[in-house]
Amino acid sequence: MEMREYYQSSKWAEKRNARLKIDGFKCAKCGFTRALEVHHINYERFGDEDVSRDLITLCKKCHQEVEEQKRRINPVIKREHHSVYLAGKISCGGWRNVMFSEYRDHSVGKLTIAEIDPLPINESLTITGPFFISCDHGCYHGDGLHGVGAWEGDLDDLMFRNHGVPTDWPGCGDLGFSKRKVVNLCKKQIDEAEIVFVYIDCRDCFGTLAEIGYAHAKGKSIIIKFKDDDLERDMWFISKMQQKKTDVSDWWIREQLISKIKED
Repeated sequence: MEMREYYQSSKWAEKRNARLKIDGFKCAKCGFTRALEVHHINYERFGDEDVSRDLITLCKKCHQEVEEQKRRINPVIKREHHSVYLAGKISCGGWRNVMFSEYRDHSVGKLTIAEIDPLPINESLTITGPFFISCDHGCYHGDGLHGVGAWEGDLDDLMFRNHGVPTDWPGCGDLGFSKRKVVNLCKKQIDEAEIVFVYIDCRDCFGTLAEIGYAHAKGKSIIIKFKDDDLERDMWFISKMQQKKTDVSDWWIREQLISKIKED
C-alpha cells in the first residue's frame, strides 16, 4: 500500500485515534491540545505499527521541530536531492499532469515540462525530462506524436508561427519538433538524469521501452512502477531492468515520485 493511500485508510485512522487517546488528546511534548498530529517515531513497521512504541502525538509546531532535529542529526536526509527523467506513455491529462499540475500555464492551456532545461520542483527533486507538451484538447497526444506533435520534417528544430504551420501539423499551438529532434532531446535528457523513473500503465508504450533500454545501456538508475499486477507480470522482462546505482532511498522514491501518482 502506498504511503498516501495508507494515510487515507481506516486502518491508519484507527491507529491514529488510538495514539491520540493514549496521549490524552494533547501534545506529548508541550501539552497543547490543538493542531494535533500523530508522528512516526520510526518507520520500521510502517503499515503495521505498534501504537504504543512506534507512534506519538505532537502538535504541528512540535512535529516540525522534531523533524528538523532529525535532519540536523542525520543531514543526509536533508541533502538527498536527485535529478529524474520521467518515462512512460504520454496522454492528455495523464499522470505527469497530476504530479506537476501546478506548472500548467492556464493562459495558453498547456503544461510544458522541461522542454530543454532541467526543471527544479523542490529542494529534493529536479526533472530533466521528458520532453512533452500537453494541451487540454489532446491534439498533441495522437499515435506516434510523443506528446509534442512530432512530425516528419527534415529540420531538427522548427518554430511554427502564422503561415509557417504545415497542413498536416497536428497541434493547436505554434511549437513543434521533428521526430529526429524529439529522439535527440530525450536521449540528451536521459544522459543528464541521475534516475529514470518509469510509470507503465499500458502495453503499447513503445517509446518508453526504448527509453528504458537506452537508460540501462547508459548505466542509469531505473525505477519502474506498474499500474497493476497484470502489467508487471506480463512485462516481466522490462521489470527485470530495474536497477538502483545511486544512494537514493526507498523513502525518497515513495515520497517524491510514487505517492504523487493518482491511480484509478
